[in-house]
Amino acid sequence: MRLPSRRLLAPLGLLILAGLSPARLGAQTASASTASYVYLRAGDTLGTEALSVQAGQSTGRLAMRNQPLIEWTHYRQANNRLGALRIRVLQTPTSTTAIQDVTFAIAGDSLRVAITTGKTVSQQAVQVPMPDVVPLVNASVLHTAFVADYGKRRELDRIPVVLTTGAQTALAELAQQSGKSVLTLGKTVYTITWAKDGLPETVDIPNQNSRIVRLR
Repeated sequence: MRLPSRRLLAPLGLLILAGLSPARLGAQTASASTASYVYLRAGDTLGTEALSVQAGQSTGRLAMRNQPLIEWTHYRQANNRLGALRIRVLQTPTSTTAIQDVTFAIAGDSLRVAITTGKTVSQQAVQVPMPDVVPLVNASVLHTAFVADYGKRRELDRIPVVLTTGAQTALAELAQQSGKSVLTLGKTVYTITWAKDGLPETVDIPNQNSRIVRLR
């Protein structure tokens, strides 16, 4: 089946931001678990991301240097499957009105996208060639860790994903190695070390000379 055209989601250009492609992350917790992370490349700080894990959803707030803030929320269904993914793009961390508000939902063999930009609302449907596809936030390494945790809990060694920027589908390979999860997406390898509370402690991306480190 032919992959979706990148032109289909052209309004989502704002989401190409980072340059990087809890209790446990997917666990059902009674109250929110939170953690803060720093993005490092060759010793330089690129940005930060705050993570909050609640009973029915996980949320990340990604603030990269000189870029608008990305806030993603991935919802969980009662059967512990993943539900809709919402992404809000904010001009600054203190902004209350989003530049862009996008919701991704899988319905059968289609990815349905609702886009709100200012007062304009549009909807798109993109055919996806694989079942059980998971929307993946390209810019957020912690969202990649969220997807890896979902795969680990379901004992998957492959996770079909659709990238929120460009709507390209791919098959992520997942392996477990003594307390670490290794997720491979194309040529990029994410090595996720888990803390005792089930949240990521570090995420290493060797081919980008990058590391995401938990601060608290």
